[in-house]
Amino acid sequence: MAVSLDEARDAVLAHVRVLNCEQVVLDDALGRALAADASAPDDVPPFAASAMDGFAIRAADTNAGCARLELIGESKAGMGADVAVRSGTAVRISTGAPMPQDADAVVPQELATSEDSTVRIDRQIARGWHVRCAGEDIRAGELVVAAGCLLGPAELGVLASMNIPSPSVVRRPRVAIAGTGDELTDPGKPLKAGAIRDSNGPALGGAVHRAGAELVTRMRVGDDFDATVAVLGAALRDVDVLITTGGVSVGAHDHVRPALKRLGLREIFAGVTMKPGRPTTFAVGEDGTLVFALPGNPVSALMGFRLFVVPALDAMLGRETVIHPVKAIADEQLPGAIGRTAIVRCRTTLHDDGWHVRPTKSQESHILTSMLGVDALALVPAGRDRIAAGEPVEIELVG
Repeated sequence: MAVSLDEARDAVLAHVRVLNCEQVVLDDALGRALAADASAPDDVPPFAASAMDGFAIRAADTNAGCARLELIGESKAGMGADVAVRSGTAVRISTGAPMPQDADAVVPQELATSEDSTVRIDRQIARGWHVRCAGEDIRAGELVVAAGCLLGPAELGVLASMNIPSPSVVRRPRVAIAGTGDELTDPGKPLKAGAIRDSNGPALGGAVHRAGAELVTRMRVGDDFDATVAVLGAALRDVDVLITTGGVSVGAHDHVRPALKRLGLREIFAGVTMKPGRPTTFAVGEDGTLVFALPGNPVSALMGFRLFVVPALDAMLGRETVIHPVKAIADEQLPGAIGRTAIVRCRTTLHDDGWHVRPTKSQESHILTSMLGVDALALVPAGRDRIAAGEPVEIELVG
């Protein structure tokens, strides 16, 4: 018996475990999920520094609105001055250079006039002007990057500033893809009568990489039961997730479900009351390996990946998996499917009254170009045969 979309998602997440972690150098950490909270061992920046090229002074020396101060040294980036600023003196300073002892403000170079060994300032300067305080960015002990965060360029820079050269990250889920069907032909090879190009392999392979997982292998097998058992058995070795496409319906040449049963996988659900993607099946191995048997139609396969595989991979990586549907207005009629939740591929626009959506083009499951430019999925409830133009509809934004 088929389950609802929400029931299917809940069942998938109930069988996911967070993977173990490993340490990698920062140069290899882009796109990885942080395994443990990263807190700062020290203040960042570690010392008070100048935000401008200019002169470090005591602000009180300018209380009269002007001052002529004696230049007694220089503070350069990476090498501070070895003198303290006393009343009536100043130190030339570079951007990023440490503030000299007892200096409490910086006068930008363009607002001062230096002559020989003196500097003239013709305005009152406030204490703290153009000074970067120690710990202004990060305080020692502060939690800065939380576990589960996907490490982008900014996160890598912050970890470096905190002196964390080798963060602990969650191991990438290892994923295998197995396409089924006698009709599938690789791009670039001659196309025989009745054959089609294998678009699912490259599309799902790209989706695996985008989701932060590692694509271990991509296999293909024809419509033969014994061969299907052999190929799926091989694909299941040393992976966390197996994705199959095609052969999951009830036709005479659909061998995936029987093959998974032969291989000892436990079927959790077979069929989801959604359109497209109704035959989607989910099974689990004794070792915890997850198997997503997706339909062969290319849109159905990508939909199944987005709705079920992505949340599973997020959970494996320790990311918070929270789905936040939002309300939108349908600018055109959206097709429904009585008895099934219709997943309509849409493009969004943001108006003063919120999100508006319109379908990309034909919503048939073989129209792969309907996935181009999709940034939201509209969810038409199972009890509706359509959403009329101007009506509200629940959507899920997609990246």
